[in-house]
Amino acid sequence: MVARFDLYDFLANLIPGLVFLWCVQMLAGLFGWTLPLDFTGGLAETSILIAIGYVTGLLLQGLSQGLVERRILKSRWRGFPSERWLLPDDDHFSADYKQRLLEQIHERFKVATDPGLPPDCPPDCERELRLKKNRELFYLVYHAVGETSPRPLTFNAHYGLFRVLLTMFSLLALLSLAGLGWSWCCRPAHHLSFALWAVVFVAATWIAYFRCKKRGEDFAQSVYDLFMAGATDKPPADKST
Repeated sequence: MVARFDLYDFLANLIPGLVFLWCVQMLAGLFGWTLPLDFTGGLAETSILIAIGYVTGLLLQGLSQGLVERRILKSRWRGFPSERWLLPDDDHFSADYKQRLLEQIHERFKVATDPGLPPDCPPDCERELRLKKNRELFYLVYHAVGETSPRPLTFNAHYGLFRVLLTMFSLLALLSLAGLGWSWCCRPAHHLSFALWAVVFVAATWIAYFRCKKRGEDFAQSVYDLFMAGATDKPPADKST
């Protein structure tokens, strides 16, 4: 299991890195630049290209997690699904499901599910405190579920892959749009090429965003469902003396 995940982790960084470098090389050619990347070389050139592609993929992963996820996606979604769905005013879960879920969390881990709000807490502060508490509860549930099913790991891996694709295509879209503006005055012959690349990268960014959003929701849903199913399957405790 660990070896397979390591292989997937390697490919999930290598493939976006190589694709990004290839696209940058294509766009650089339209600008009239030549990058020192050889996609048709021998063993030595291929080995160096794989190493550079892997490092580029790692940098894209770091950018996607540190900037795109934390500063853009989290702000747009107003919290991750795993923490937002437990808010009192969120309607993703039914009221009955949410109540039973919180009761099971309290019973299993012996922790309070309410953040213990201070008096006169403003709405924004209250929301942040509730999100923080829900995040803590989710990680308790996630670690309790463990490896009972491969679904959460699969969904989380897909989420990470689409997140880095979103970052990659966003950067390429910005680069192609910049080239489109540059070509108007400096190289009109490449105007159509930049426009076609811009359309492709914008469309790919749009698709990657919605797949990233869907896989993030699938990950949170699978963790909560597995926890609830495990709690339901357990026989009731014998309270007789």
